[in-house]
Amino acid sequence: MESIYISDVTPPDVVKKIKGVIFDCDGVLINSFESNKWYYNWFKKKFGLDPMTADEEKFVHAHTHLESLKHILPDDDHEEALELCSLPELQEGMKYVKIEDGLIRLLEWLRMQNVIMGINTNRTDTLPAILEMFGIDDFFSLAVTSTTLPVTKPHPAGVHYILDKWSLKREEVVYIGDTWVDERCAEQAGVEFWAYRSPTLNARLHINSYWTLCNLLEKARLSVWNG
Repeated sequence: MESIYISDVTPPDVVKKIKGVIFDCDGVLINSFESNKWYYNWFKKKFGLDPMTADEEKFVHAHTHLESLKHILPDDDHEEALELCSLPELQEGMKYVKIEDGLIRLLEWLRMQNVIMGINTNRTDTLPAILEMFGIDDFFSLAVTSTTLPVTKPHPAGVHYILDKWSLKREEVVYIGDTWVDERCAEQAGVEFWAYRSPTLNARLHINSYWTLCNLLEKARLSVWNG
């Protein structure tokens, strides 16, 4: 599969006509790296441990809450850590979350074209608050989180679930993600994968800007999708 790094001069015929887009959340809808870093380092400090390493930071960015706590903390601390998760002071980490530039323009464009949008994320019950905080909850017809199904990404069950709810074929949908977890999930589900600001991933399209993607989609709609 040829990977295409899109720009303002990318020909529109590289984009197939789509009926649905599945988004990852962290690193795709929102920039939560600093928020995750603050949050999990809070636990590290609480249990007298050194701050996360670079590898640990990457891990918690891509995995579920439970998997992340288990990864960065000794086994003996897991139970207590889970009991601390509801502390109000942990909400401070939310102030470090930012919405990705150009995302709302893309969401608005997709909605105008009647393209269905959904989310497949390893976040837990924090997703609704994130979407509401940035006023983007109404764009998505459904969301799969780490608590929706018995298995989580990279297992493709979440994508299959969304496709079934939408009554769409896998070739009618694309998946936008930013980690190997998303890449593997899309590959196993047989859905075309677009990578967001992650040039090392194996993806059909590489997106560095949602503004550029939106312009490309508009050109495709005018010159390719409608004949």
